[in-house]
Amino acid sequence: MNAPAPRVLLVEGSGRGFLSHYSHALALGLQRAGIEAQLLTGRRDELGDWTVPFHKQACLDAGRRGWCCVRRQIIETRPDIVHLQWVDNPFRALRFVRWAHGQGVRVVYTPHNILPHEKRWLMMPAYRLLYRMIDRVVARDAYLAWALEELLDTPGERLTLLPGSPNFLALQSLQGRDEPRGDSPAPARDPGEHRLLFFGHGCLRKGLDRLLETVAGNRWPGTMHLVVAGEGVLYGIPDALLETARRAMRITLIDRYVAPREVAALFRDADLLLMPYVKQCKSPLLDLAAALRLPVLRSDRVQGADFREGVHGRTFSHDDHAAMEQRLKQTRWLTGVRDSLAAMDDPLAAIDRLARGHRQLYLKVLANRIPGGDVHRVPDFLAPISEV
Repeated sequence: MNAPAPRVLLVEGSGRGFLSHYSHALALGLQRAGIEAQLLTGRRDELGDWTVPFHKQACLDAGRRGWCCVRRQIIETRPDIVHLQWVDNPFRALRFVRWAHGQGVRVVYTPHNILPHEKRWLMMPAYRLLYRMIDRVVARDAYLAWALEELLDTPGERLTLLPGSPNFLALQSLQGRDEPRGDSPAPARDPGEHRLLFFGHGCLRKGLDRLLETVAGNRWPGTMHLVVAGEGVLYGIPDALLETARRAMRITLIDRYVAPREVAALFRDADLLLMPYVKQCKSPLLDLAAALRLPVLRSDRVQGADFREGVHGRTFSHDDHAAMEQRLKQTRWLTGVRDSLAAMDDPLAAIDRLARGHRQLYLKVLANRIPGGDVHRVPDFLAPISEV
């Protein structure tokens, strides 16, 4: 006899960006796999007006009030498993996991970042304890799995590798080029246009200044069009540099928050995503570009576990401006990348594959629960920083 499908509560507190899009895609896949899935997300739910076939509630604030919302939902709906996509404070998370175990609820956690960007060394002892207490920790790629086990002492029997980065936006936006463009914040494409996209929040180390210097210092065909979009995207960019670049190439500037439907339209209408970063980072934009079949030209500072050279795009050394310039001018390589992207699984197939892996994980957790972990309270030596 088949085991009954588990009831799963997904928890993602930001309500914005990649974490929100990934969580919506996972919830959809679980629903399609016959699992009763609910999603708790942040109050600033940027996908709030998108129709979804699963129950969703946008009640999560940062801090204690967010955890209170999760506890209320557990008491009201009695899920079998809570799957966290978000932890804003490891100490509150430790207390929550202890409480959930007392309610007979298993807890799974997908740490999209295994340590926070700030105070990471101060927080490391608490996260090590949390990873030993969680019923299962999901790693989205082999590098995260290695770091969780080797650097944070996560027991191997508590660790599961489930790769894949499906994006909910891809389901709504893969349309033909002849479809209406009412949701795009950029001008409609001209015949023969070659559109470049630079997208993201403003940060000088993302290399926009170097890109504009490359644009300003060269002559370009009239068909080239650079779209620069994102909230505060011009941070640190001199006005004079932007004006000089505009004399060399057509540039459209969208310096504001870009809503999800607009993001999907920008990626859909572009020919190439530019990521000339000088900072080391692991960017979800690589996953979004792959899901939306958009080739990428990235520097070697941009990392992505699923990125394959020549399949998803091309890479140049972050300090080699000539290499970036050559790739922009000689675009024959784009044909092979487009063909490779077109041959990939459709977004729904990728979502279903990830959901099947999670379904098997949930069943194992319910059938063979590892005893509740090594931690039952926040240790005394961590008490002075327990409310950081």
